[in-house]
Amino acid sequence: MDLFCIFLLSILTASSQSDDGEPKSVVIETPSGPVRGYQEFLKNDRSVYRFIGIPYAKPPVGNLRFQKPEPVERWTEVKGISELHGPACMQQDIGMEMEYIPEYSEDCLQLNVYVPGEVSPKKSLSVMVWVHGGGFVIGFAGETNGQRLAAEGDVIVVTMNYRLGLFGFLNLLDPVSKGNYGLWDQMMAFRWVHENIAAFGGNPDSVTIFGESAGGMSVHFQTLIPSNIGMFQRAISMSGVVNRQVITQDTDVEKVNERISEKTNCPMENKVEFFACLQKLSTKEVLDAVNIYDFMAPDNYTVEMLMGPCKDDELIKNKLYFTMHDENSPEGKFFRSLDFMAGTTSAEGSLLYYTLLPELQETHNFSVEEGIPRNILCDVIIPGLVQELYGNKPELSQKLCDFYTTDEGDDAQSNRATDFYGDTVMVAPATSALIAHARKNVNHKTFHYILSAKSPLPYGPPPPSWFRGAGHADDLYHLFDMPVLPVYNHTEERHNRLSEKIIRYFSNFAKTGDPNSKETPVKWPTYDVKKREYIDFDFEISVKKDFNVGATRIMFPELKELRDDMKEEL
Repeated sequence: MDLFCIFLLSILTASSQSDDGEPKSVVIETPSGPVRGYQEFLKNDRSVYRFIGIPYAKPPVGNLRFQKPEPVERWTEVKGISELHGPACMQQDIGMEMEYIPEYSEDCLQLNVYVPGEVSPKKSLSVMVWVHGGGFVIGFAGETNGQRLAAEGDVIVVTMNYRLGLFGFLNLLDPVSKGNYGLWDQMMAFRWVHENIAAFGGNPDSVTIFGESAGGMSVHFQTLIPSNIGMFQRAISMSGVVNRQVITQDTDVEKVNERISEKTNCPMENKVEFFACLQKLSTKEVLDAVNIYDFMAPDNYTVEMLMGPCKDDELIKNKLYFTMHDENSPEGKFFRSLDFMAGTTSAEGSLLYYTLLPELQETHNFSVEEGIPRNILCDVIIPGLVQELYGNKPELSQKLCDFYTTDEGDDAQSNRATDFYGDTVMVAPATSALIAHARKNVNHKTFHYILSAKSPLPYGPPPPSWFRGAGHADDLYHLFDMPVLPVYNHTEERHNRLSEKIIRYFSNFAKTGDPNSKETPVKWPTYDVKKREYIDFDFEISVKKDFNVGATRIMFPELKELRDDMKEEL
């Protein structure tokens, strides 16, 4: 019996609320096996069934550690737990305060499915598959609950775990271990959704992948991997696309491997033996082998991507931040065959003030709480990031120093410093990706957004008093409930109204490739490489153009296609 027939014959059984107060549940038969979901009612009397902890691949343990994921074998016992969250993949504690502390396990390749209303394989709902962020070293599927987005958007929402840190990205620069296992995990999850989602009432031919920060970068990576053809039709990259920083360089990989060898006593001279030694370590020994702070020097500024996607000549063969501009390349063709949305918050540089380590502040005699002076920006931050991304280019550092300095006061100068970081890592790369997708693309649509509305509870450490704008991850609250963070309530009704509108735009895009409908308050124009218009998600939504775009040509000095598109105004 083929999969289509299995989908149509999916068995749907339900039970009323039990005497012990357990919520109403439903069991459905998927091609992978039976799964149980639990009904949950939301504040607006809408209901959602949540299916939590569904395996999409074999547990990556034992001989499968540091290997590509393998398809999960069909099961006969009912899967799905009544808890709100399953286990998270192994990760280091970075000291972030959370209300909900998940269980951590290597056996973590699981996903959650949120279905609005009643579950029926006769439905054909569009599907939104979420890829969490966290710098490829932290995060998990349960940190964002998909109930609200599913109910208000009338879409099925899927959230997934994928392997992180060394578990997901160990790279020995050798065929025995080439890294990118976290990306392979994501691809396996997409395939599971494609093959199983019809049993939940989802349409496997109307799938949007979306993610934020490292999740947004992951989504963009996946749109540049042609073997994903057919797995999804649309993509949304929030506060993260493929850029120079996110592709780990071989020199950084070598430094990491040397540190691993020192910490574990696994000799690295013979890569096969080194790999075998690492496979036998306990999970704690792997976690302790390298820390994201190990390579941050107190006397200069650097934010190297030490454990993340890398060139492996299989998934990633080229410098994708260039290749995506080649519409004749396999990567460019696939990217442009999708509908694509990308955006950032208005002040992504909030990441800067908590990556300036206390030791660095003490060394250079300044306090980030009081501000980021011009000399710190021009003599420490800019040269450090330029060295990391471009090599030793003092002339580029000087151009950026001139561009990001102001005489409007200390607070304004501090915010210009955060603008530099946000533009370099998030905004300019997003502009580049949008132009690459939109240029002469008549068959598929491109959309750009900015979130300007500040969250009443910023993600991460409290911002300094001088900081202005919507910081990194402020957009998450508008799409999801965030159970991992301190209790979050919108302080004003305007936050709820804006959330409803953003969900409407995003779910419209997931259904049709166009965020606009009769219910959306402002017409969102498609992105044009000359006009460069975007929608501004402030409390009063509006259409604007050229967000911080003046820096883009500086950031991509060797990319002729980008310069040609932008030369009329810059």
